[in-house]
Amino acid sequence: MLSARSADYLETVYLLSLRNDTVGVSQVAAERDVTVPTARSAIARLRKDGYVRQERYGKILLTELGQSRAESVYRTHSVIFRFLHDVLGVDAETADTEACKMEHGLSEKTRARLVEFLDEQCAPEEARETEGAAPATGQ
Repeated sequence: MLSARSADYLETVYLLSLRNDTVGVSQVAAERDVTVPTARSAIARLRKDGYVRQERYGKILLTELGQSRAESVYRTHSVIFRFLHDVLGVDAETADTEACKMEHGLSEKTRARLVEFLDEQCAPEEARETEGAAPATGQ
């Protein structure tokens, strides 16, 4: 099972990989506001658990497992953030912090159901407008 700390690092690698062609330990450290040795230790743990690949001092690549898990973590975080910020009116910084805490405290079954429910209830405006008469696809 992925610890909350490891999930946060995995999400960071994922988000950095969306913005950059390559991801390095120093980028992860800067994004997480930690030292390079701290980030290196976290990446080593992710590599050991099969979530990332990295040659010695090389760039970090998500494995298929890592990509899938990172997308799940990010999606959960995003949906909870949207609910807290858009529906409850919590300020963005607090909503982000709280979403991070909440995403780690849920079982996988509850997390999946919550994401499904909040996706239905808190869909972005443009998504609700395009749904019309078509049924939801249940992604």
